[in-house]
Amino acid sequence: MHQKEYHKKIIDYYRDTENAYKDSWDLNNSLSIHYGYWDEKVKSFPQSLLRMNEVMMEAASIKAGDKVLDAGCGVGGSSIFLADKIGCFVTGITLSERQVEQANKNAEDRKLSDKATFEVMDYCHTSFPDESFDVVWGCESICYAENKELFIKEAYRLLKPGGRLVVADGFVSSFENNNNPVVRNWLDGWQVNYLEAPERFSAFMKKAGFGNIAYRNITKEASHSSHRLYRFYFLASLYLLWKKINFSKPATEMQKKNIAACKFQYKGMKQGLWQYALITGVKTPQ
Repeated sequence: MHQKEYHKKIIDYYRDTENAYKDSWDLNNSLSIHYGYWDEKVKSFPQSLLRMNEVMMEAASIKAGDKVLDAGCGVGGSSIFLADKIGCFVTGITLSERQVEQANKNAEDRKLSDKATFEVMDYCHTSFPDESFDVVWGCESICYAENKELFIKEAYRLLKPGGRLVVADGFVSSFENNNNPVVRNWLDGWQVNYLEAPERFSAFMKKAGFGNIAYRNITKEASHSSHRLYRFYFLASLYLLWKKINFSKPATEMQKKNIAACKFQYKGMKQGLWQYALITGVKTPQ
């Protein structure tokens, strides 16, 4: 698939599924479209979404004054969280103009426009100068890269010496699992081209020049969100059936596939076909 066509599919997907995320994922309040991190500090689902941000923040040792690139920022949830919690400066980029507008409004509403700014850009091909950032952050967005190695190379270029890359995302346990029907149905439903395997992703980081690479399998902590999506699949399927019976506007193919994906991601996790992980690395001077 051509890059422009793939990017358009991603933009359309997030536009068409926005209401579903508002209903199922507390989007208006959490500003988050990612799995939560459930540990002893968490008592509710919205808390788990913020906790994921916190865990990533700690893993990347982000501090006040740091310049952070939020690669694939969505409606700005992580950027706003970091700007508010630490006082660092965050630039969020996304392919979607609509998301940029929403993210800027979200920052403005919280009086954080001086610390969190957003623009339309492809995180594999940015227009920022070399060594612009202390941290490159990818919260469940790097899975959408047309080529994950290209993203890693660009992240390395953008980081200052000693800068950190932090990614939380899904990884297939083995690269061949991308062809497994369970995984394929899930990824196609969410418009993801493929997932990387841990070994390959780590190897790309090493090849680009990253050191101190650490990979943490956090499937256990993310499984609560996976199960929540599975429950949502049944509710949403009933809703679609109700719409059909009542002769109201039928769901689009994309909406149907998005709902089916909620079932397949859970099955895939249960079968060990994929894992949720947190990976970090440091730009070591060459």
